[in-house]
Amino acid sequence: MDDVEVRILEKPKLRDTILIEGLPGIGLVGKLAADHMLDELKAKKFAELYSPYLPPQVSIRDDGTIHLVNNELYYWKGKENDLILLLGDFQGITPDGQYRISEKTLEIGEKFNLSKIFTLGGLGTGNIVRTPKVFGAATDKNLVKELKKYEVIFKGGGAIFGAAGLLIGLGMQRNIPGACLMGETHGQIIDAKSAEAVLRVLTKVLRIEIDMTELTEKAKETEEQMSRVSKMISEQKKAVERQQEFLNETPTYIR
Repeated sequence: MDDVEVRILEKPKLRDTILIEGLPGIGLVGKLAADHMLDELKAKKFAELYSPYLPPQVSIRDDGTIHLVNNELYYWKGKENDLILLLGDFQGITPDGQYRISEKTLEIGEKFNLSKIFTLGGLGTGNIVRTPKVFGAATDKNLVKELKKYEVIFKGGGAIFGAAGLLIGLGMQRNIPGACLMGETHGQIIDAKSAEAVLRVLTKVLRIEIDMTELTEKAKETEEQMSRVSKMISEQKKAVERQQEFLNETPTYIR
């Protein structure tokens, strides 16, 4: 097998194409958002990427059959732009693999008139919030200015790892503008609420409508889970404070 093997299943005619990356990352925010887009838009698979840089395993389907781990590309034709969705259950497991898979993805995109890139992910803060903010990073100031209209927050510092960072970074070298949209998330919880926040911003930017009902239901489950975690943390904190008060009040003897 080559380092990245591409199987083209169909050659759609696409124009002004926008690549949307939604591979697993912090809180599975990007994956949840992109998978929901796939389901609602009924996008069609047109390419598969196989690589020894992906985990050495097969996945077992519900019917008992298996498939080799891969990344998949889907297309959807819109009124203003066509979309390519990059989906999968894993990212490259080595730095070399991350670079090669990202490069190959961009090469495929350019064959289908790739004009812009949006990567999706989570920004782990360690905090539990009821209304996640969406943070951003972009390849040029014009795109920063555009995204600020949709209340995307930009701040300096930090880094974006994996495909979410490499695709826009390598895309910039190919003169393809791009941005990463990151939903605020605790970081240790599968966060559908943050995914919903990211997807609502993205659909406004793309000027498309998507039914959010199912994702909203998942977001409610996330909120309930976060509420339980927050309560547990609060109770642990109170227990520690009570223990400290007890130690402070207990007389000590010097012998």
